[in-house]
Amino acid sequence: MTDDMLNEKIKALRQIKRAAEELQHNISAIESEIKAEMEARDVEQLTTKDHTVTWKKVTSVRLDAKALKAERPEIYTRYAVTSETRRFLVS
Repeated sequence: MTDDMLNEKIKALRQIKRAAEELQHNISAIESEIKAEMEARDVEQLTTKDHTVTWKKVTSVRLDAKALKAERPEIYTRYAVTSETRRFLVS
């Protein structure tokens, strides 16, 4: 692939990402409106003619790795797992 072809691909990628950000903004705005209506009705589930929407609290327990590392570094080191990823950036 030539540099000109790569530049076109990168340009297309940026345009699509901008469009995706705009779509995500629109999605979030509509979701917020629906959530506000559910709060106003004081319901966790809302059923319309065509759809059912559920918005419930979910409780999860997570390990505070930063606190564990500070307070018990020997335990943190014993159970810490290293992972490797690749980051794709366009500038």
